[in-house]
Amino acid sequence: MSVEHTVMEQFQQQVARWPDRPALVGDGGRLTYAELDRATARLAHALVAQGATTDEPVAVLAARGTEQLVALLGVLRSGAPYVCLDAEQPQSRLTAQLADSQARILLTDQPQPGFTGTAIRLGDLPQAPTVRLQPPDPADLACLVYTSGSTGAPKGVAVTHGGLANYSRHMVSLLRCADEPRSFASVTSLATDLGNTAVFPALLSGGCVHLVPSEVVIDPLSFTDYARTHAIDHLKITPSHLAALLSYPDADVLPHQALFLGGEALPWELVDRVRSRSGCRIINHYGPTETTIGSLTYEVGPAEAARRPGATVPIGRPIRATEIRVVDTRLERVPDGAAGELLISGAGLARGYWQAPEQTKEQFVSLDDGTRAYRTGDRVRCLDDGSVEFLGRLDQQLKIRGHRVEPAEIEAALRLHPAVARAAVTPVRDGMGQQVLAAFVVPTTAAPPSVRDLRVHLSGLLPPHMVPSSVEIVSALPFTLSGKLDRRALARRAHG
Repeated sequence: MSVEHTVMEQFQQQVARWPDRPALVGDGGRLTYAELDRATARLAHALVAQGATTDEPVAVLAARGTEQLVALLGVLRSGAPYVCLDAEQPQSRLTAQLADSQARILLTDQPQPGFTGTAIRLGDLPQAPTVRLQPPDPADLACLVYTSGSTGAPKGVAVTHGGLANYSRHMVSLLRCADEPRSFASVTSLATDLGNTAVFPALLSGGCVHLVPSEVVIDPLSFTDYARTHAIDHLKITPSHLAALLSYPDADVLPHQALFLGGEALPWELVDRVRSRSGCRIINHYGPTETTIGSLTYEVGPAEAARRPGATVPIGRPIRATEIRVVDTRLERVPDGAAGELLISGAGLARGYWQAPEQTKEQFVSLDDGTRAYRTGDRVRCLDDGSVEFLGRLDQQLKIRGHRVEPAEIEAALRLHPAVARAAVTPVRDGMGQQVLAAFVVPTTAAPPSVRDLRVHLSGLLPPHMVPSSVEIVSALPFTLSGKLDRRALARRAHG
């Protein structure tokens, strides 16, 4: 690589350059680069003393805030990979992810029943001798990021230090922010990779990360007050989240410099709404977790907005050290302009799925020329200007509020209820035009469960974004003549 191996090495360069600049603003107040450096170093030494080492995940379970981010950075600095668990998820899901990660060390601000490893309470770190921290190799694991799984359980994506460093340096270059302080707003859970567009480019450029409180980011007026008070320069947000905020006429949440939109298809109508309120840069951002946060970007300038290539804003061109190809079912390139599946290769490619070799082999393929690539499952085509247009999915995977959702995982959770024989989940559009989930359940007996009972059941197993907006009890599920579940018929039924 042409850059330093890890983001923490690059962060320490900024510490030496700007020790007194603010680096992090959150519920714990404000930390300068020097203060954040000391906090992460202290934690890293404590972790090494407890046996933290390369490629053995350290779990972090804490409320969103300053302590949580310091913990993640401290784990990275120790040389171990982190696995960030979302404290707002149901206990059963947290327990399952913790067990799957095989973490022997847990950093937490809350008791975690059943954990048999070493639990270290944040804010109460044991004293540890100072040792020389060895920077990991680019191929070593930086983190595990859990996503919804088609087999009925979440799967951990094993992201490398090289991939994380490559992405972060590209974003610093794209934003042209290496020589002046900028403020970056993080508005999504650090347990996903959505928020890392704010965290790492900020800390690698002398900028400041704002961990905007969860209750603020969903309230247009509170978010407006925050953005005005802190003069936010860069914001990464999902299109549906931004559309909901901008539905309030008095909302003023757009950044001064650059707006990144990702996690979902970006409609041109939302671009028009942003343009009517702000002259900030608008950058569409695309990338599966398996290719480290983002792999393609598309800046919507005046010329692009006037031409409007594609039904939605294109997902763009590859970032540095990233290659793409559009292929058919035999993984052979399709002609220019033809539709096919998007494959991604290069520096951002994850190692695979944690402790899941068969799933890894299925999605991370070796091509005829020896290239290792990730099969995205996204149907795309290349446009005349070289950018890529997203056309939809080749499977049933969905994006709900920026989160990747496999309907099979929700269906499996529904079938765990003793009164459910069969279940199907399909996307529908709500009154605001946003994609939501609808569930259809065939009961096992003549006395079906109540909708409330099923929602309570799901809430104990799944995060809020995976609980369907509507649940309907039906006598049977519709099937096509070929014997496949007729999801179109279900969607029509949901719309009444």
